[in-house]
Amino acid sequence: MVRAGVEKGGPLPQSIVMNSNFALLGKHLENDVRRQQLLNIERRLREHDYPPQLVIENTSICNLTCIHCSHRELQRTRRHMKRELWNKIVEEFGANSPDTEIWPTFYGEALIMGYKSELWDRLDYAAKVGCRNLVLNSNGTLLHRWDNIEKILASPLRRFILSLDGLSKETFELVREKAKWDEVYPAVEELCRLRLARKQKYPVIIAQFSVMKQNAHEVDAYRTYWEARGAEVKVRPMLEWTATGTVRTDTIVHDSEFRIACPWGNNTMAIHQDGSVVCCAVDYEGKVKVGNVGEITVKEAWRRLGERVRRPHREHRWKDVPDLCKGCGDWQVAGAEYEEESVEGTRPFWYYDKDEQSAVG
Repeated sequence: MVRAGVEKGGPLPQSIVMNSNFALLGKHLENDVRRQQLLNIERRLREHDYPPQLVIENTSICNLTCIHCSHRELQRTRRHMKRELWNKIVEEFGANSPDTEIWPTFYGEALIMGYKSELWDRLDYAAKVGCRNLVLNSNGTLLHRWDNIEKILASPLRRFILSLDGLSKETFELVREKAKWDEVYPAVEELCRLRLARKQKYPVIIAQFSVMKQNAHEVDAYRTYWEARGAEVKVRPMLEWTATGTVRTDTIVHDSEFRIACPWGNNTMAIHQDGSVVCCAVDYEGKVKVGNVGEITVKEAWRRLGERVRRPHREHRWKDVPDLCKGCGDWQVAGAEYEEESVEGTRPFWYYDKDEQSAVG
């Protein structure tokens, strides 16, 4: 892939329009190579005793209103998850599925809980009870507060993913609405510098870039910038968050007869801050619920998800999948581009068997 930057407004080079995994700005289902990749992903989906990837919404609060995220339209209650509920969940995983990727949040901004160290105490407890694969995502706006940089480096995290989605101040602040480039970029650079200076293995710092028409001209320059500072770069096309809100991308097709079983629905489990187990990681509003882990075990909730979501998907019983799934095209963007692994154990579960990818993203 070409690494050089691209002049804003100029033609998009083929390296940006299409990479080895997916079309970034073209319609996914109009590309024969991409269709075959999706079929290969589906062919290797299988049932798991516990979810390989778990999203636990420690907080449903976010401090940004990014243009490509449906959180800005969230109607349900915004608050933190009760500590005893978090403890119950991670205790079950530590005892039964310690290598599950556990994401302590997905919809909200986790570092909001950095105040008084609550977030870091929760991560430490998860590690104490046996959870070995902790992954945190953040928008980076609070890195410079509450000693968060030091706490990240001292944490049991395997990966720390920063969603930045723009290199220039203009693009970054357009996409990450309410964020300030002059606060976020220097803080991320300091985090990278300290990790390199201390020669730490974990956590790997990953600079994520969701490609959309507003920022595609900066993909290559963004990659060069963050790799030079010791971060790894993850590039993916944007999604629509089940298309139940107003977020849309021209790359997802909604009127095609071609369809595969959803990798997110098959491989992930999402628990909202109130304990509700919902359809998948992007069911941000909780349109589909199968139970509450405050009342049942995670394993039982996972079984119920299998009956309601996974089985009809894999059996192509499209009339029987939840209504949420019927209108959702996010399965078309399954998978993401990663560099070759540089630190052991810092890739999503599907990465390690490239001949049998059951990609999530």
